[in-house]
Amino acid sequence: MEFTEQFLEMMIAERGIAKNSVLGYKRDLLDFNIFLIDQKLSALDVNTEHINSFIKFLAAKNLQARSINRKLSTIKTYYAFLVSENYTTHNPVLIVDLPKYSSKLPLILQVAEIKELLDCCDLDKTPEGLRLKAMIHLLYASGLRVSELVSLKLSNLLKSTNKSEIKKIFTIDGKGNKERHVVINDQAISSIREYLLVRDLFIAPHNPKNMLYLFPSIAESGYMTRQNFAILLKQLAIKAGLDPNNVSPHVLRHSFASHLLEGGADLRVIQELLGHADISTTQIYTHLQTNYLKKILNECHPLNQAINDYE
Repeated sequence: MEFTEQFLEMMIAERGIAKNSVLGYKRDLLDFNIFLIDQKLSALDVNTEHINSFIKFLAAKNLQARSINRKLSTIKTYYAFLVSENYTTHNPVLIVDLPKYSSKLPLILQVAEIKELLDCCDLDKTPEGLRLKAMIHLLYASGLRVSELVSLKLSNLLKSTNKSEIKKIFTIDGKGNKERHVVINDQAISSIREYLLVRDLFIAPHNPKNMLYLFPSIAESGYMTRQNFAILLKQLAIKAGLDPNNVSPHVLRHSFASHLLEGGADLRVIQELLGHADISTTQIYTHLQTNYLKKILNECHPLNQAINDYE
């Protein structure tokens, strides 16, 4: 479509969206363009009925409702841009009925399972073991996104007045280049301090860029890739006797948020720590909390216990 590049440039310049998000927007608009070509339509001629036809077009390709909704969200934002630039006077997505889908609750680990992972890490005193332990402690202590964790710079973490001291509260540029505060506990600081003694072993001399990062790597980016960290986590899960399919960086982030909520933390605080732009994204953890309360009620209510005694 003729305005796609202008739209993407605006999203990067004004909203500071990440590279992966740009690619996602581009794919969504490419799919929409395929539909327009099939229907012999110009983007500026599209009305609500055409959008409904596009939904059917995607459904016929066995696309899930969640994926269809994401594409419609992209197109809605695209037409809002076209309206703002006076290319058209209406947004055809505004009054479309979105496909319904059930929201899947995120997978989390129990506190005991987190401890099993860390206990297993404690047995590995190699530089790789110390690095993995520091990464897990840091992720579970802070709720960082995996991309934020692996690309964390050493300068974010160390005090400028004392390069050997680790900050308990530091700032990062999170999703959408939005700055936010990250808070970590003493255990995370201790494991990072232990890892820093061997960090130089992971610095490749031919790639000076990796000197900047807390978790340097021979990767072109200069830091450990998300994929490599995910693989290391799954290998650790197997050693710890846990199902590797239930262990990932994102599961640790979900576990951090859910365990905070169980411990009585305010939802707004969790939103701030996770870097969610909208609290509705954070509210998924209240559903997890409801399930937890039901479990406690079933296990601890005296009448339920009396029934179990008779069984």
